Amino acid sequence: MSLLCPRKIQEEGLDVQTTRNGDHYGALIHHLALVRNKRCLMTYVYSRAEIISSLIWKVGPVLPHEIQEKLSHLEEDYFKKHSAALKSYMSRLDLDLTVDMVPPKDPYIQVRVLDDIGVVLSDDKTTNFARHSMHFLKRTDAEQFISRVGRPAA
Repeated sequence: MSLLCPRKIQEEGLDVQTTRNGDHYGALIHHLALVRNKRCLMTYVYSRAEIISSLIWKVGPVLPHEIQEKLSHLEEDYFKKHSAALKSYMSRLDLDLTVDMVPPKDPYIQVRVLDDIGVVLSDDKTTNFARHSMHFLKRTDAEQFISRVGRPAA
């Protein structure tokens, strides 16, 4: 590919500002093709990153072997770092975001009381949580008591 240099253009008596030759258009098309290919590759990489980020919600923090063998080394590192960041975030909030990924069909749940808590005021009523009693409560009202399981009373 021989680009016409400005001296050669002037020797031929052509105006440097208005002369457009085939080589110039060829270089422009080549550049635009490179820019397009770069955008396509960046879209592909972003799509892969989104899929890898969503794996933690589907399979958990440890990848199965059949998925792991399809990832590159950099993608495995990305998954591990993303998993560690999510785990750190959940531990700071003291909340597991991977629980109940599907919304419940019924907003009420049946609760069996293991320890005597006493009378508790919820959003719309008072309830006596005596040992071995059973209640139908809104899930949001029961969550604060479910989270106490396994922890010493405060």
